[in-house]
Amino acid sequence: MPVLDIAKVNLKHNSVLSVSVSVAMLIITPIIFGTANLDKAAASVPLEMFICLVGIVMLTPIFQPEQNNEIAELVFSKYISTNIVYFIRTFCAVALLILFICIFGIYMKMHSCEVYLGLIIGTIANAIFLGSLGMITSALTENTIIAYMIPLVYYVINYGSGSRLGNFYLFSLRTLDFRPKIWLIIVGILLIFLSLIIERLKNKF
Repeated sequence: MPVLDIAKVNLKHNSVLSVSVSVAMLIITPIIFGTANLDKAAASVPLEMFICLVGIVMLTPIFQPEQNNEIAELVFSKYISTNIVYFIRTFCAVALLILFICIFGIYMKMHSCEVYLGLIIGTIANAIFLGSLGMITSALTENTIIAYMIPLVYYVINYGSGSRLGNFYLFSLRTLDFRPKIWLIIVGILLIFLSLIIERLKNKF
């Protein structure tokens, strides 16, 4: 199974824009937020309130190429199952978003911020959850624009509703509460697998 070949082709043809936007976010975040000499609560702001958005950028467009009928017909005619292609794309997207978050966490640590492992994991949880919302919306609607809107709307809701969202509150680390992150990452992973299952079922008909 040419897994590496599929990953390389995906990175070259399907992920260039997503990776470019994510890298741009890493670059501009220090300009928008202060990223030096921050305590634990303050260090959570740029990470869980902005860097986590790379999850939407990386995961939402997983199914986008095949939403073009011409591309779909070409891909479906190949001997490699599209389910395998989707899984490899998803794995690469998750790996990259984790890498981006870790890189920025290291950058902050080098600038004397109190970045700790829980903050990195919590940011990854946010990213996976938000990205999974976009991914499952894309699977259900086959509309990438709507798929981007849903997680962004949920993100905005967090500003108005705050901790009333309970275990699904995105910005809990500002109060050093890690419990919601456990729910976010578990539900996010489940939504990703559900998205892949939905696509698999659609491809059978």
